[in-house]
Amino acid sequence: MTDWGAFYEQFGIWPVAQPFADVMFEEQEVGLVLALGERTLTAGQIAEILELELDAADELADRCYRRLIVDKEGKEPDIVYRATDFYTFLDYFLKYENWDDIPIDDRRVIDRKYLEEFIARVEEGVALKMDGKTTPNALPNDSVMLLHEVEAMIDAATNVVVQPCNCRRSGQFCDRPVETCIWLDEGARAALDRGYGRPLSKEEAKQLLRWADKKGLMHTADSEWQTRGLHAICNCCACDCYPFRAADELGSKGAWPKIRYLVEYNAALCSLCGSCVKRCHFSAFYHDGSIVKIKGKGKKKVSFDPKKCWGCGLCANTCPTEAIGMKHIDG
Repeated sequence: MTDWGAFYEQFGIWPVAQPFADVMFEEQEVGLVLALGERTLTAGQIAEILELELDAADELADRCYRRLIVDKEGKEPDIVYRATDFYTFLDYFLKYENWDDIPIDDRRVIDRKYLEEFIARVEEGVALKMDGKTTPNALPNDSVMLLHEVEAMIDAATNVVVQPCNCRRSGQFCDRPVETCIWLDEGARAALDRGYGRPLSKEEAKQLLRWADKKGLMHTADSEWQTRGLHAICNCCACDCYPFRAADELGSKGAWPKIRYLVEYNAALCSLCGSCVKRCHFSAFYHDGSIVKIKGKGKKKVSFDPKKCWGCGLCANTCPTEAIGMKHIDG
């Protein structure tokens, strides 16, 4: 008989998610996690403990590795397996399995808990950033970057894989594209080793970036990738994506994700097309309620509040009169 209570504790399953554990996990997978505990085991040891044939133990361990229930270490024939945790597993479940089978109200509660766990994991590093100190490693979504900068990262990469965005799969607060998270080199190879993600050529990856940009997604990555190495490029919205939601709660705007550009807005060149208003995630560009006549036609006046700007460049990318420029402020 499956000891679900012990599994909840061992795997760190949040109370809000426990009612759906049987949707997420098979009983054999629960048994494997409980058998592993805090230790590492070979497939042979797993077979002995769970009373399985070796081939069946291999298949179980491989399935759990693909589903982010376990990690593996070493090389054949000395591979050992170690249990992960629910936070890690949820990333896979959201992106590739039946997350949508969970009722929307419950998904909202789980999404909120997922965000809180994300904040708990980054807040120490964010606090260092806010104090002007360096962190030992890059934080996820370290900096807001412009399109040409992330294209340069693609050019420098050897391996490129695209995966669904776990933030937009989790929150589902907007209808922007989902298959937009780009993993590079080591991260790409790790995804392929687990059997998920879609490999892209460099040109396909750059086309994806441009398409995501047109769809109104901001680009975030590690701006110091030349020294710290390539990892990932995220294409983000403010309504779903955890770094922006977390930054709002932590008050870390500017420090994390780091703002590296300021908008330079020339109102005299503005045609009042309103594209910037539609594309801005933060209402930095907005209609102030007044009407301006241009060639006899009334148009809504566009105003700009620099205090709300994150320097993502979405406004400048589609400005037809080049009334918006981006000024680099990174030290």
